[in-house]
Amino acid sequence: MLLWKCMADKKKIFIDTNILLDVLCQRPLFKDDAFRLIDLAIDEQLELLIADLSIANIRYITRKELALADFYRVMEQFRPFLTVVPVGPKVVDDALALKAKDFEDALQYFAALQAGAECIVTRNVKDYPFAEIEVMTPHEFLTQL
Repeated sequence: MLLWKCMADKKKIFIDTNILLDVLCQRPLFKDDAFRLIDLAIDEQLELLIADLSIANIRYITRKELALADFYRVMEQFRPFLTVVPVGPKVVDDALALKAKDFEDALQYFAALQAGAECIVTRNVKDYPFAEIEVMTPHEFLTQL
């Protein structure tokens, strides 16, 4: 089972943009699992990977509900527990070649692969039908952990 690979040593888990948004926006149905993932990173049980483009997307998405000063304050708190991985030319080229229904998800996927992620945690599992590594929701991941 692929999840067992995720559980060896310090797990390299790639989180999709929506996971960090759940934390920043305090989304009632999703924030608890998202915070638990971050707690596991703080406790050094997980290495949370996130694409650099996610940080820009998060700021854009939250610009109306989160003051800029609050964005910086919160990101400065979480940043030490996030490994930011680059998108870069190879990831873009691979995503273009894939011709996925959602280009941004293809970028996320190839960034995760390039960084050596063992699995992807997202609330939108269905957006990764092309994935060759395990993709699961935060709840599924935490339940199996």
